[in-house]
Amino acid sequence: MKTKTIEQLANRYQTNPVIRGLIQLVPWGIGSAADVALVTILENIRNDRAREFFDELGKGTVQLTPEIIESEDFLHRYFSTVRAALNSRRREKIRYFARLLTSSITSSEISTIDEYEEYLSILDELSFRELGLLVVLSRYEKENFLQDDTDPIQRPNRFWDQFSSEVCSRFSISNGELNGILARLNRTGLYRTIVGMYPGYTGGRGELTPLYAKLEKMIRPEEGEFE
Repeated sequence: MKTKTIEQLANRYQTNPVIRGLIQLVPWGIGSAADVALVTILENIRNDRAREFFDELGKGTVQLTPEIIESEDFLHRYFSTVRAALNSRRREKIRYFARLLTSSITSSEISTIDEYEEYLSILDELSFRELGLLVVLSRYEKENFLQDDTDPIQRPNRFWDQFSSEVCSRFSISNGELNGILARLNRTGLYRTIVGMYPGYTGGRGELTPLYAKLEKMIRPEEGEFE
């Protein structure tokens, strides 16, 4: 069944020998399942996820060449990324993994393997809802850009009530849960809770970090994907 899965997927990319070669390297094993029906289901799920990943990889703006894929650094990134993609349920997130991989080839945003693994780990750890919250917050921050004479601590005051109302409705979050979800995002380094004192500030607001800006540039999420 493993060989059949590889052949079926590889046939999809007959005109792209580089993608076909990468498919041959995927660790397709799913363990020793006794139930043939269960094996078939798992194979189909993995096949669908792989197809989503390789479709996105194949249409990337970076031209994958044999020279690129034969490098040790690329192969290390590739194996780590495809493993994360095959374990992800959301098709949108699978595409983000592919974009992260292709962006890492030419982007100056990532300079070392260790740095790539950090971004990959952050993306892998984020739930789809958490990523959606960050994408919506990014839109609000761009619409309310930071002016030279603006105290950055107070910028969220311009939009926070509207932002909170939108994400609670959009992602089925209660008002009492939102602060906790945002606080947990501090762990990623993509978001930080604002700590400061000024009249009327009761806490619970925050802002995106430069780390998020770099990740967003590489994976290019769109709000329409979080419906």
